[in-house]
Amino acid sequence: MVLAHGLEGSPEGRRASALRAAGLQLEAPDGRGLPLAPRVAGIIEAIAAHPGAVLVGSSYGGLAALAVVDRLGIEAQISGLVLLAPALSWSEPPVEDPEALIVPRGVPATVLHGVHDRIVPIEVSRRLSARCPHIQLIERDDDHRLARSLDVMVATVKNYLR
Repeated sequence: MVLAHGLEGSPEGRRASALRAAGLQLEAPDGRGLPLAPRVAGIIEAIAAHPGAVLVGSSYGGLAALAVVDRLGIEAQISGLVLLAPALSWSEPPVEDPEALIVPRGVPATVLHGVHDRIVPIEVSRRLSARCPHIQLIERDDDHRLARSLDVMVATVKNYLR
């Protein structure tokens, strides 16, 4: 699997640690301090090295992951997409309009978002779900960190690995 961490995350952060603790092999490009375009490039590289991987994107990494899936036609190269409170209200090249991003129909996808998120309002994930009714939106009694939802994240990723 490939993990695109958020602005304050890292390849060794809470989400990566939870996935590894569940016995999952993980490639996590280090995006610390990088703007969106090089993060997107790192995700593309990681997917090329791990075809069939589940792509997991958290917050700003969720924006980067969705940009990769929406713009580059990599549906056949990943087995699933899991977005964790994706920062779809942030625009930065190469994403000028995050509200225009979509999950292609050929990509199995789940969005996990806390209803108490004050950093990225859940409405952005609800709008993505409205644009892409084929994806699953899981709303949790949690905040942006999704600390109480790590088990759901792990179960969702494992589901796409089958």
